[in-house]
Amino acid sequence: MSLLSLAAGYNVGCTGKRPSSFKAVFSGCDDTAGNHYIAQLTPSGEVAVRIKVPLRVHGSVFVREINSALFFARRPGNQLYQLDVGSGRLVHTFTNTPDRHFYGHGVVSADGETLFATENNTADLSGVIGVYSLAGSPRKVAEFPSGGIGPHQLALLPDQKTLVVANGGMATHPSSERSVLNLDTMAPNLAYLNINDGELLELHEPLHHKMSVRHLDVATDGSVVFGVQYQGELNDTVPLVGSHKRGEPIRWFDLPVAMQRRAKQYTASVAIDNAGRYVVVSCPRGNMLGCWDLASGHLIQQLDSPDAAGLYRLPHSGWISSNGYGDVSLLKYADQRLERSAVAHSALRWDNHLTVI
Repeated sequence: MSLLSLAAGYNVGCTGKRPSSFKAVFSGCDDTAGNHYIAQLTPSGEVAVRIKVPLRVHGSVFVREINSALFFARRPGNQLYQLDVGSGRLVHTFTNTPDRHFYGHGVVSADGETLFATENNTADLSGVIGVYSLAGSPRKVAEFPSGGIGPHQLALLPDQKTLVVANGGMATHPSSERSVLNLDTMAPNLAYLNINDGELLELHEPLHHKMSVRHLDVATDGSVVFGVQYQGELNDTVPLVGSHKRGEPIRWFDLPVAMQRRAKQYTASVAIDNAGRYVVVSCPRGNMLGCWDLASGHLIQQLDSPDAAGLYRLPHSGWISSNGYGDVSLLKYADQRLERSAVAHSALRWDNHLTVI
C-alpha cells in the first residue's frame, strides 16, 4: 500500500479529519559504502531522486516559491544544496566562507524570500544566523548572533516575525572535527530572536549546563517542544524533553529512569502533530520513539524503532518516520497509543531529519 493511500485512509489525533495527500518526502541519506546523497521519495515510498553529494547532509527545507528543496550539510560541513523539485536536478551548490560552517538546519520566511540558517563563526566559535536571499540561487546577505554557542535547529513562531533557536552550547572547530571544546563551560539555551534585526527577545537555560538543547518543533499556539542531548554521564538523571512558551518558564516532560537510560541521553527529531496535542521524539541511540501529551507533558508510549531517525507531521495529524535501516513508516495516534504502518524499505540509511510537502 502506498504512502498516499495510507495517509488518505485513517483518522488520527481525534480531530475527525483525514490528512490531506502529500507530494514528496525529502531527506539526506548514505549508502552502505558511506556515500552521501540527497533524496526525494514519492508518495508510494519509491526513491525518485538520489543525487550524490560530497558532504553528509542533515536537515532540509522546502521553498514553495522556487519549487526547491534545500539540504544543509552536517557540522562541520559548509555546503548547501538546492534540488529543483520539478526536474529532480541539483541546480546549485552554495559553499560558505572558510570561517563559517552550517549546523544542518534552516528555516524559510513566510513569504519564501529569505532563508535563515544556523552557522558557526570558526574565528571565535560564536553562533550566528546566516540570512540568505532566495531570489535566484541562495545568496548570503547578512547574519546576526544566534544568542549562544553551537546553534542547531531553529523555527519560526506562528507570528512569522520571531525565530526560536536551539543553542546547543557546544563549541566546536573544524580542525578538531566534531570534538566538544568546552564541556565544562557549556551554556546551552533556547533563544527567541527578532527575524528582522536579530534582537534577542528572550533567553532560557536548561537545568544543567551540559543539557545541550538541539532539536525543536513549534505548535500552532506558539508552544515550543525541544529535545536534549546530555553531555554528562550516562547514569545522570536529567530530563531530555521539555516545552516552553514565551513569557513562561520551561516545563519538563515525564521521563521514566529506565527510558532515559535506554535513550543514552540522546534525542533527535521532534515533531508535534498538526492538532497540537501530541509530540513524538526519536531516540536513535535507544532504538525507540517516545510519544508525549503536549498539554500535560505525560509520557504516553515508547515504541521500538531501530536507529530511529526522521519525523515530520502530516498535514492534519499523524507523522512520517524514517530510520537508519532504510525504513519509512506512517505513525498515527489512535486508542491512546501510537500505531505504525510500514510503507517502504531501501538499502539507504536515512539521516536524522526529513521534510514532507
